[in-house]
Amino acid sequence: MDFKNEPLVSICIPTYNGSSYIEETLLSALNQTYKNIEIIITDDKSSDNTVELCKNFASKDNRIKVFENDSNLGLIGNWTESVEKASSNWIKFLFQDDLLQPTCVEKMIHAALNLKVDLVICNRQYFFEENFDPKIKRDYEEKLPKTELIIEDQKIYTPKETAKQIAPHFFNNCIGEPPTLLFNKAIYSKEDFSEEYFQLVDYDFILNKILAHNFVFISEKLLKFRVHSKSESMKNSQSDKENKKAFDRYLYIHYYEKILLCHKIINNPVFNELNKLISNEDVEKIKNWFVIKSYRRHGFKNVFPFYKSSKLSDFILSPVTSSYSTFKYKRMKISHKKYRKKYKI
Repeated sequence: MDFKNEPLVSICIPTYNGSSYIEETLLSALNQTYKNIEIIITDDKSSDNTVELCKNFASKDNRIKVFENDSNLGLIGNWTESVEKASSNWIKFLFQDDLLQPTCVEKMIHAALNLKVDLVICNRQYFFEENFDPKIKRDYEEKLPKTELIIEDQKIYTPKETAKQIAPHFFNNCIGEPPTLLFNKAIYSKEDFSEEYFQLVDYDFILNKILAHNFVFISEKLLKFRVHSKSESMKNSQSDKENKKAFDRYLYIHYYEKILLCHKIINNPVFNELNKLISNEDVEKIKNWFVIKSYRRHGFKNVFPFYKSSKLSDFILSPVTSSYSTFKYKRMKISHKKYRKKYKI
């Protein structure tokens, strides 16, 4: 197949201490049936041999370009750095522990060009390291929304149509992670990855794109998303009440970030179509449930000061959420049942 007249696609791989899987990841990028690619690696001051492994690959294939950051930019900073280094207008993220199926880039760029959209999202398959926690594995396989049951294959979705499809699943990532995306720089700016999030930064990025631009979904699982104990999402799942900084981070990730999504439904203009479907009254009920549930699980005395000192304290704390009792929790669990069921929270 002749790819000479087809656009260059930049596969962006931000790395940090990724030596365990980076070789397998790079091979999946190099083995793409679509040949007009460059592979951009930005390393964020790794302390292992990630850079050495990447440079070894680069010495054998000039499509690979390895950049070493002068200082540690952090997760979000390294993501944006990889896009900045890309030569192409077409960006395909690939994280250091994930794998592309051989036809991934070909099918996604052709969908973008043929259907004239700047954003294409593909389906993904989770795969797990050996001896992975069976309970967490079951959660991934059974509890997370399946995108192919929400979004139709090869259909152009407008923001209005997208809002209608995702509203019942909004508080769970029903779309995917950055490696499921192919997008044009025309709809991107380096401020798109919000510093307000630890865990949901990728979901927030995707929401701001699909609620503002037309996109196409490919239901075929063109990405293999690796789940392992050292991944960022697994680190974020650990709670330690004895360590205040660690505990505050846990509360931020598991409760505050979802409350922040509630706030954005009401206050972010990009979410207007969604707000027509998830009313302010519903948002208030959902927000209150997240807060009361956090008190139930972690203790009012442990959690209330966190909310009190947060930037959204005025939004979070109300007569309903400024106190706690077991009776209040049980009553809310019953009275909010339809909201919990409707929005799968």
